[in-house]
Amino acid sequence: MNINQGEPRQEAQEQAEKQTEKQSKKRFDADFGEMKKHAKTGVKSAFGIVILFALLVLLSNSFYIVREDEVATVRELGEIKRIVVDANSEYAIQQNNLDARFKNVIVDTSKGLKFKVPFITTVEKDTSKLLTYISNTAKINTRDKIKYEISMYAQWQITHPGIFRTSLGSVTRANSKIDEITYAVVIDRINRLSSNDFLNSKEALDQILDEAMTELNNNLASQGIRLNDIDVFRTILPPSNIESTYKKMIAEREAIAQQIRSEGLEIYQNTVADTDRNVAQIKASAIEESEKIRGEADATALEVYASGFSKDPAFYEFWRTLKSYEETIDADTVMYLDKNNDYLNFFSNGSGSIGQ
Repeated sequence: MNINQGEPRQEAQEQAEKQTEKQSKKRFDADFGEMKKHAKTGVKSAFGIVILFALLVLLSNSFYIVREDEVATVRELGEIKRIVVDANSEYAIQQNNLDARFKNVIVDTSKGLKFKVPFITTVEKDTSKLLTYISNTAKINTRDKIKYEISMYAQWQITHPGIFRTSLGSVTRANSKIDEITYAVVIDRINRLSSNDFLNSKEALDQILDEAMTELNNNLASQGIRLNDIDVFRTILPPSNIESTYKKMIAEREAIAQQIRSEGLEIYQNTVADTDRNVAQIKASAIEESEKIRGEADATALEVYASGFSKDPAFYEFWRTLKSYEETIDADTVMYLDKNNDYLNFFSNGSGSIGQ
């Protein structure tokens, strides 16, 4: 056996392994190059996404919107530079001048989309709608020493958001501030009213509340808010005063009813008197008219009679005498006259003697 026969086979095998190794290296280099290429593309895409996200964040922080039912406080590095309020808010300018800290703050009365410096300018928004404050039950003692328990409400709004944010900061604290100063101002004035005015005179109560609201707004101007309305919405009688108050109310209602009855009776009497006077005037006018017509008719009749009788005086005398007989003599009449009396001339056949 020739031992050298295995050498060519071994060399062929080694060459085949080398060839395979080269091919594997080429494939690895190709795959690595492809992976490197994809990696570069991925990095570029990720960087592009980061840049786009940063731009979107920057853009979104460059604008803000103030809606019609909002007011806003604009700060730069924490310092208030501008406020955005309603277009007709004259109170914001007045309140702006009350505090030296806000004398340089710009009052912007236009709302909508606005520009700001990103990460430097911050915007705080509050509602511009009317807000409602409801008081706790308070006791009043009217001028005539009648006690009541009342509850009040107020409608208020934020007129200067910068001062509001600095002084109060929240609606809850604003309600507490209103409650703190309302009792002393409003209750003191209501105590000056009589119980009758408090319960029955809306004008008297409104006048008191208007005066109180003016004073309250002077006090609240430094808080950046303003009251638009205030009123009493609930009145309760303490148990000890219910019976006496009811009796007083009954007496007042009876007095009012009696006054109404008296006024009604007066109207009735005046109406009856006017009617009687009108009736009397109508009757008098009718009588006057009828007498006038009758007089005219009698005058006409007399003219007719005179015209007719002037043609036959003897017949006229005969007719007048018969009318006289008709009016003065009846079945029970007894007359004692001389037979030659002219009145009996026609009974005596013109000879002065009475027929048999």
